[in-house]
Amino acid sequence: MRSKTSPDNAAAPRAGARLHQSDVSWITAAQVLIIILIITGMQVLNMTSGRLVMPAPADIWRQSIAMWGDGSIPLALGQTLGVLLLGFVTAAVSGVLAGIVLGGIPVLGRVFDPFVNALNATPSAAFIPLIIVWFGLYTEAKVALVWNAAFFPILISTASGVANANRDLIEMGQSFGADRRRLFWQVMVPDALPAILSGLRIGAAIAIVGTVIAELTMAQSGLGGLMITAGNRFQMDRYFAVVIVMMALGTALTAGLRWVERRFGQWRIAQAGGR
Repeated sequence: MRSKTSPDNAAAPRAGARLHQSDVSWITAAQVLIIILIITGMQVLNMTSGRLVMPAPADIWRQSIAMWGDGSIPLALGQTLGVLLLGFVTAAVSGVLAGIVLGGIPVLGRVFDPFVNALNATPSAAFIPLIIVWFGLYTEAKVALVWNAAFFPILISTASGVANANRDLIEMGQSFGADRRRLFWQVMVPDALPAILSGLRIGAAIAIVGTVIAELTMAQSGLGGLMITAGNRFQMDRYFAVVIVMMALGTALTAGLRWVERRFGQWRIAQAGGR
């Protein structure tokens, strides 16, 4: 009996691996096809409506090479990354800590819930005049705007993950004599890790938007400054060259956080499979 069932059991992971590779190949092919269709559509729109409406993909490519070569994009990218990372890291640390407190202490969570939701529903742009009055027009104000944009999604996701921790794990810890502090830091917070990482991924995407808004509305610098300068001069090839860099930056940051989310969430998948 063992000799008959063992090959089947061994073949199952291989079949799953082949299926996974097939899915990856199909998804990659679909993504390449979408990129080709977008480039084709841009070229057709350029030919029918002119370069002011849509620059030719070849012109965008040449302008991208020129802007990377003369240092304008690297300089702007460095300025944008400085504001983005400082604002996002500040929002991540404060948002996770505040979310742990509000999620772990239900009374505080219920008290602050309407205020958190009200501030989260308010567009970040509404706070720009107040931020300018408090911090001025330069780096501090931009970091404050990015923090404001990313803080609340991270806080809400963290608080929800901690408040909805696995009750079976909590009861198991209680049966082994764990006190409330150990249950909080060794069971509830680790169990909320996937929710925390998901909130960080959402916060990172919103932080990029906040960075661009800050660079457009305050002292113009970074990629946002390049973009608005090109737009005001109707240099659409330069405009799209900057937009592509911003899209690549957002994709890279989100993909990195998604990879971390999958890697640190594997133990929960294993636990669910064991049940």
